[in-house]
Amino acid sequence: MSRYNPTERIGINAVESVVVRDLGWIFRDQPVCDQGIDAHIEIVDDGNPTGKLLGVQVKSGSSHFKKTTQGYVYYGSLVHLEYWLSYSLPVILVGYLPEEDKVIWAPITKSSIENTPKNWKITIPKDCVLTGMSGEPLRSLIQGTPQEIKYKNLLLNLENMKFLDRGGRLLIYKEDWINKSLSRGRFELIKQDSDGKEEVIISDFHWYTGVSVEQLVNKIYPWASVGIDELYYDMHEDESFYSMYSDSYKQSHKLYPYAVECGEVAYYRLELSLNTLGNSFLKVAEHIGE
Repeated sequence: MSRYNPTERIGINAVESVVVRDLGWIFRDQPVCDQGIDAHIEIVDDGNPTGKLLGVQVKSGSSHFKKTTQGYVYYGSLVHLEYWLSYSLPVILVGYLPEEDKVIWAPITKSSIENTPKNWKITIPKDCVLTGMSGEPLRSLIQGTPQEIKYKNLLLNLENMKFLDRGGRLLIYKEDWINKSLSRGRFELIKQDSDGKEEVIISDFHWYTGVSVEQLVNKIYPWASVGIDELYYDMHEDESFYSMYSDSYKQSHKLYPYAVECGEVAYYRLELSLNTLGNSFLKVAEHIGE
C-alpha cells in the first residue's frame, strides 16, 4: 500500500499556478492548522497587493465530486459549512480534477448551497473553471466598504499581533530583483519563538511596482513597524552590499539589504514590531472578546 499520495499537493499547485500565472495575483498557503482553509488569495492591481483577500478550500481528486448533467456536486459536513460561512473572508471551494486537468470553483454562500437530509451540497457548473478570465467574478465576492475590508484584514492578523505581544518575533525574508521595472521576489513571514525556533508561516512570490520594500511591508502589515533584524545583519551582512549601494545609502535608509547577489537580487531580513495601531487593535479585540 502506498504511503504517500501526491494528489492533494498537485491540486494545490494547480490552483496556485492559475492564480499566480494567469490572474497575476498572490496565492498564500496556510500551513498553520486552519479548519478547512488551505490558502488565501490576494487580489493584485497593477502589480500592487490590494489587501482584498479570499479564503480557499481545495479538494483534489474526482472522488470528492459526483459528476451530473448540471455539473460537479460536492457533499460537505455542517461543521465545515458553519466555519466557512462565519469566516472573516469570503470562501471559495476549489476542485482539482486530475483526469481532466481542470480547476473548478464556486463560492460558499448561503444562497449557493443546498441542504440535504443530513448535511449539505453544492453544485459547481461545468463551465465554472478557474482561469485567467475569472478575475471579475472573484472580485465580486469581496463585499464591504474599504473600511470593512481593512477591519477584516486586521482580524486575520490578530494571532500574529498576540504572538508579538507575548514576546515572540515576526521576521520577514525578502528578495528584491532590483534591476527589474516590475520588482519581484520571494517573500516569507517567519515566526521565531523564545527558544529561537523558526517556522515559516507565509511563503509566496511578490510582484509589485512603484513602491519600495518598506512601503510594501507597511501596506501588507499596517499594524506593525518594520526594521532590519540587527542580529542577523551582524552575522550575515557582507561586501556584496557595496556592489549596488554605499554607506550613505545605509545611513539614510531605514531598510537596506544585507547582501546583493550578482548585482541583481537584494536580500533583506526584517523584523516586525507592534505599532500604535497594532497595540490599539489588541485592546479592541480584548474588549469585544476576540
